Amino acid sequence: MRLNDVSFAQSTTPHVPESLEVIIQRDGNFIVLQGPRITRGRFVLDLTSTPKHFDMTITHGPAKGKTSACIYELKADSYRICASFRGKDRPAVFESTPDSGLISQVLKREKQSIKDALMQVGRQELAGTWQAVTYALDGKKASDDDMKKIKLVIDADGTATAVRDGKTFIASSIAIDPLATPMTIDVTFTEGEQKGKTARGIYKVEDDVLTICRAAPELARPTAFASDAGSGHTLMTYKRDKAPAK
Repeated sequence: MRLNDVSFAQSTTPHVPESLEVIIQRDGNFIVLQGPRITRGRFVLDLTSTPKHFDMTITHGPAKGKTSACIYELKADSYRICASFRGKDRPAVFESTPDSGLISQVLKREKQSIKDALMQVGRQELAGTWQAVTYALDGKKASDDDMKKIKLVIDADGTATAVRDGKTFIASSIAIDPLATPMTIDVTFTEGEQKGKTARGIYKVEDDVLTICRAAPELARPTAFASDAGSGHTLMTYKRDKAPAK
């Protein structure tokens, strides 16, 4: 059994000073939003215990690889958890004391749909300036020197601009579906040689690395992150640029 798709927002809790939002999905995946920081993970429930508990593993984010033994209580629109990030001992009660290594939190259900919540996360993840790292079309790779000259700038509204040596050479609008597996991205070109055409692709964001694989306009969407000879697929990776865009 998994929890239904829900989105929670933080209530007042002294042990967590930052604003906090948690999105929990039916398939056992969850997302934690703390300001601009996004953490992803998976959980496994045990409904036979008292109190009910789950084990979670962080799969993406600064704490990647860490695990936690947790207890929880769900009543109507209130979700209460206590988690341990020190050792394997599971909390026995919903309480966090100084130096205990426990996080105790009460969250309230939001009325936002899971789709809208994930779309918001997806747009937030993509927004920013990205430094090109690799590029391959039909299996043919561009040089590292060429990649150093290119940046991709994506706005929160889905406007994307590719810049070479500070000058725009491609502009597009992007539409994403973060509920798909893998997540999908459609790129409609608004400037450049492909203006007016749409390229269908897939994407992922892992540890500040953006990977996009897209087909040539009007061809079928790729199903894997690969660019083979004759495929018409372009495989690109970018690293998030922490410096201000110029």
